[in-house]
Amino acid sequence: MIKIIDATLAMLDEYPLTETLASGFARLLGELSVSAAVLSPRVYKLLNGNLPKGIEYYMELPNMTESSEYPGIQFFFSSFCDGTGRSIRNIQVNDVSELKGLEGIGPDKKIRLTGLDDMLIYESRDIYERGMKLLMQVSPILYPENTYYCASAIAADYLQYNHNGTVMTTFTGIGNKAATEQVILAMRVVERYKPNCSFEKLAELRDIFEHMTGISISCHAPVIGRKIFHIESGIHVAGVLKKPSNYESFPPELVGAARKVVLGKHSGGTSIRYKLKQLNLEGRCNVEHLLEQVKRISIKKGGEVTDEEFIKMMSECDEYEKTNQNG
Repeated sequence: MIKIIDATLAMLDEYPLTETLASGFARLLGELSVSAAVLSPRVYKLLNGNLPKGIEYYMELPNMTESSEYPGIQFFFSSFCDGTGRSIRNIQVNDVSELKGLEGIGPDKKIRLTGLDDMLIYESRDIYERGMKLLMQVSPILYPENTYYCASAIAADYLQYNHNGTVMTTFTGIGNKAATEQVILAMRVVERYKPNCSFEKLAELRDIFEHMTGISISCHAPVIGRKIFHIESGIHVAGVLKKPSNYESFPPELVGAARKVVLGKHSGGTSIRYKLKQLNLEGRCNVEHLLEQVKRISIKKGGEVTDEEFIKMMSECDEYEKTNQNG
């Protein structure tokens, strides 16, 4: 069974977290079918040991002798352990060639591999394939780093190769890691991961993350960006309205978003007709005239034309046509 472990909360020791926000974040991870959350000792103490139900908990703990101080934690990551019992040994791997040294690790040892930034940058596909086969033999928790901006792809691909695999990720990829939301959706689209689960709570998780960190997530960020389903281009709008699946790998409702046709300098007649119908203003003005007005205003302001501006434009158009008729 595929498992995704989120380590976001373990990355936030330098941020002014509150118990309410940290607890809410962990609770939402469980509702999104994330298998486990990783905590730091600081976050554990912030929660006063009151860990939300419905999800397992792991901890980054260099000194395993302190593990008894954290009831409720199932497993502990450390570079100074043997990977037996409740300990998981962390091993840093900086190059695919280093995977060969892991062949002797027995099946009774639990390990986490961190790194492997370079797995997708080799020209030879054979190197990548061999690396994946070695990973499957060891079956570690894979925690890829994002130096070359492909950690999410590596994590998702590993889960495709190994349907019993486990990856560790962070929300938005904070800490130079694979992004939880991207891996979840990649698995949903490619492997039908959790087919009966809605991921609309990702929008709420995004809001909590922004409150916890003070980081404003780009409106165009994959999966969780507020404007990723906003469409302007005339050809794009026409295509999406006819068959959304040709343009969207998943429906916006799945992630708590909504599709929106916006008006701007790239709009076409289809966008104008759609907006007129949406606002119950059909048949009021000439579409071509409105399109020219939209493009002019959009270029002048350097952005999209809002619904309010479009309605004002319609009023001006009505007055213009009345004046011409009277004349």
